[in-house]
Amino acid sequence: MKAQTEMSRGDFQKMIKICLNDLSIQRTLLENEEQTQRDDMRTLEQDQAIEELERRIMLIKKDYDFYKQFADPSFETSEAEY
Repeated sequence: MKAQTEMSRGDFQKMIKICLNDLSIQRTLLENEEQTQRDDMRTLEQDQAIEELERRIMLIKKDYDFYKQFADPSFETSEAEY
């Protein structure tokens, strides 16, 4: 495993952007699933499923807010060339 110090500032900012994008996608998918559950007829099992989805969304939001602190708004990324 490499140490964090071996990562350049640019690589770190790219990683943060990837992380934030991934968390945004996960949150959107969970919110869509939550809305689907809410649209169906309510049962005790659905209420429990909705509570679990809300908990997972809250955890993702917490992670997003934490990682967002490390994002440099002035960092400009260009298209990656592979």
